[in-house]
Amino acid sequence: MKSPLQRCLRSALALGLAGAALLAPSASAQGRPDTVYRLNERTGKVLAITGTVLENSLTKVRVDRSGKESSYDASEIVQIDWGSVPPSYRDGMTYRRKGEYAEAVDAFRVAATDASTREVVQADARLKAAEALLMLGASDAGQLQEAASEADKLVSDFGDSSLVPRARYVAGRALRLSGQDAAAAAALEALYNEGSTEPATAGYTRRACLEAGLEAAWCYLAAGETLKARELFGGAKGGLEMLVGSMGEADAASRQAVEAAAGEAAQGEGFCMLAGGQTDQALSFFERTTGRADSPAGARFAALLGRGEALAAKGRHRDAQLCFAEVASLEHSSRDRAARALLGLAQSSLALGDGDAAGAARQWLKVVTESYGDTPAARQASELQGNL
Repeated sequence: MKSPLQRCLRSALALGLAGAALLAPSASAQGRPDTVYRLNERTGKVLAITGTVLENSLTKVRVDRSGKESSYDASEIVQIDWGSVPPSYRDGMTYRRKGEYAEAVDAFRVAATDASTREVVQADARLKAAEALLMLGASDAGQLQEAASEADKLVSDFGDSSLVPRARYVAGRALRLSGQDAAAAAALEALYNEGSTEPATAGYTRRACLEAGLEAAWCYLAAGETLKARELFGGAKGGLEMLVGSMGEADAASRQAVEAAAGEAAQGEGFCMLAGGQTDQALSFFERTTGRADSPAGARFAALLGRGEALAAKGRHRDAQLCFAEVASLEHSSRDRAARALLGLAQSSLALGDGDAAGAARQWLKVVTESYGDTPAARQASELQGNL
């Protein structure tokens, strides 16, 4: 069984949250060795190993170190910085840092299909192309299907790569953002099943899989499958709470993130009630949590959002606006939730019809489409904008 610290570091890599790869200097010179960052579980320190990566699979990483081959358990690897890469890969990294995602996609696709590129780098380039396409979906929904296809191609071409779990998540997320909720739910639930129980499938982390299950629950709810959503909310909640209990204080930031996800999952029951037309019961459910100051951020803001949506469903739009405004201005643990609150503000404003309601709604919807274009609320906001 892996240590809590080890699971946290691996989860950050699997979910693409380890932003160090974006900030670190690019390994630009041809022939420069790769750098593999390996966690020493006994000391808790991360050590840098230089050499040429020969294999980067779900189970192990093999490195040629000056003619001597060394093999490491994949679960010990926190991150890999590539040394010898083609110019197209370096260009893609530069474009990505600048936020020029269309150019980044083109460059990474060249690197992924360049016969002279090492397979381990080809797989990484393919994933980065998929992630860039996901970002392009914020302004061009047509790119979302491309993102899913690119991620699926990585899985089919490099099925044993350590990058497969992340690629599967990107594919599921792309389907969700494009409104294909049932397909997204199935894809994300399949990822959840890789780590819903201990131990997780080799190469998959408990945290990444449990959070995929939480997202799958939202997708099932959007698809109208309330019973399935309730089941996944409950499963994700239990798993995430157990994970929090095993983490200790080794990594405060990771612990807080997992606590937030567990808190969000705990509110799933209320959203299921709301979707099932049990508005009064849902409102009471959410009010119990919003009255607790000690609730984790994920639980507190999810409950506040649910309370606003329940109030809106009862026609109490002014009270709902207060809830939405608090979430939109203070939520820091979930971009999806902040965007959904802004959408709620616009919808309540239109329902109230005060003064220039349409003008106020346009402002909130513009924020969603321009600043939260990579969230599920963006598609609804865009549709509402088109009707104003």
